[in-house]
Amino acid sequence: MSLKDRLLQDYYLMLKYRKAAGYSTGSDEIYIPSFINFCGEKYPDAELITKEMVDAWLAFYSFRKAGTQMNVIGIIRHFTNFLNSIGKDDYVPDEDYGIHRERYVPYIFNDNEMRCLFNTFDAATATVGCPQRAIILPVLFRMMYCCGMRPGEPIRLRREDVNLTTGDIYIRQSKRNKDRHIIMAEDLRLLCIQYDGLAGPRDWFFQRSDGSPFSSSWTLAQFHSCWKRSSLLKRGNPRPYDLRHCFATRNIMNWIDNGRDVMTLLPYLSTYMGHTKFSHTLYYVHLLPDRLLKSANIDWERFDIIYREDLKYEES
Repeated sequence: MSLKDRLLQDYYLMLKYRKAAGYSTGSDEIYIPSFINFCGEKYPDAELITKEMVDAWLAFYSFRKAGTQMNVIGIIRHFTNFLNSIGKDDYVPDEDYGIHRERYVPYIFNDNEMRCLFNTFDAATATVGCPQRAIILPVLFRMMYCCGMRPGEPIRLRREDVNLTTGDIYIRQSKRNKDRHIIMAEDLRLLCIQYDGLAGPRDWFFQRSDGSPFSSSWTLAQFHSCWKRSSLLKRGNPRPYDLRHCFATRNIMNWIDNGRDVMTLLPYLSTYMGHTKFSHTLYYVHLLPDRLLKSANIDWERFDIIYREDLKYEES
């Protein structure tokens, strides 16, 4: 069997396992077949994937953005890790392979920035492309912040996914294709009731005039537009996702201020936010070292063990 045929056979097996486990395979299906075809064409007599092949493929495609290249390397890494797990000896790019990418440090809004930003959302006006923009933005971004939602989650909500009587929000097929239910606060529920009455009949909770849902790029553009209009002294370049980060850190800070047991409460926050790994939630604790040093409710030894062990096995 040729290297290409063997790799394709193992690739389809990996896809089967990942889909069964609920993982998204969209990027896998873009880059891994391309890598396999390249190896088959350029190295027809090879028996195993080598570092030379990975180097040559990355050089051939010459990804313009370092972040894109690191993501692609991660995809090749988890493919070759899978090959090794089923007994093959193919080369696996280590964690230091390629361009080093610093982990993004979330932008944590202060109280004044948060107030000014939401005042700008509330002052939004209609546009030709979005006649309901004035009523959508105040609710959309409050939902992201008050519920700690990922930016793509509220724009994928169908109208029936938001129970305006109970305050329950049903989030379908989010990260790792997982569903979850969350409850919104009473003031947000009342705001959603008001918005629902103004928005009228529709399929999506937030809907374009042509009946389709909004895109993530539209959400990002609206956020940046409002940030620029908010007359704030800019400390950085925040993203809509930072509203989710702010939700997490503020909850943790409130627990600390009220003397709550943070380690006991973090699993609840993890479930609410839809984290697949506890380390994703523990990461927010690292953003608040000064506040945590004052807390007597943190088992630092236990925290450090859990966080580092979970990161060790984190999916790329």
